Amino acid sequence: MILVRDRMTSPAVTVRVDASTEDVARIFERESISAMPVLSAEGLAGVVSTTDVVHFLARDTSAVGTVGSIMTAPALAVRPDEPLNNAAWLLARARTHRLIVTDCAMPVGVLSVRDVLEAVREQRVRQCIGSLMTVPVETVDVGDTIDSATRKLATTNVHGIVVVDDDSPVGVYTHREAIAAHRLPPTLRQRPVEEVMSQQTICLDIDTPTYRAAGYGIGMNVRRMLVVQRGRLAGIVSALDLVGTLAPATGPTGSTGASSSS
Repeated sequence: MILVRDRMTSPAVTVRVDASTEDVARIFERESISAMPVLSAEGLAGVVSTTDVVHFLARDTSAVGTVGSIMTAPALAVRPDEPLNNAAWLLARARTHRLIVTDCAMPVGVLSVRDVLEAVREQRVRQCIGSLMTVPVETVDVGDTIDSATRKLATTNVHGIVVVDDDSPVGVYTHREAIAAHRLPPTLRQRPVEEVMSQQTICLDIDTPTYRAAGYGIGMNVRRMLVVQRGRLAGIVSALDLVGTLAPATGPTGSTGASSSS
């Protein structure tokens, strides 16, 4: 049986509750991660993610706040000895992209959907991604401004928006690009989003099996893939959608070991 400790990323990169939003943005960029456990004097206080930072920046790009003012609390946590399939169930049920792994109430690692993708590939889940994809797809035009793309990213509550040119996908604009763009002068943020979008995209046919899509996600280090049918954009499938196929249909087996930070 595969356990959480077999797949988690450890040690966990953490941040103090009184750190500034600028500090946490720099850590996200430097470490290429999308979430961190937040620590206070009492222990695990919550979790801060790129979603929290982007929402904050969309409200006021000139403001500087603290991690404690934007973090999500409580943090959903799981034990290292929890079966991986149970953790997949928790991820799918909460629609969250990571769980904080705790031992004696202290963070020892993070289990992200990307960490679980290898198990999806190993178990050769054959369900077609067309049955998992999200439709309609949130898009912006290549000529839309960077600021308007950031606002849409925040208001639609998604992790990435597809950039299209005449309905054809040409890139994606994610939290990572939005946080980096925040450092640009306001005048430059009126430039087209095409200038800062990521061109690291994968287009997969609607009939691609889940295990193969997981393999592409691992190989290309991406957590969302564009789904096409006869060359046209049909939907988008995320690593979370793929990981959800591991979740037991009848719920977790035994105790999940899940907890929340106070």
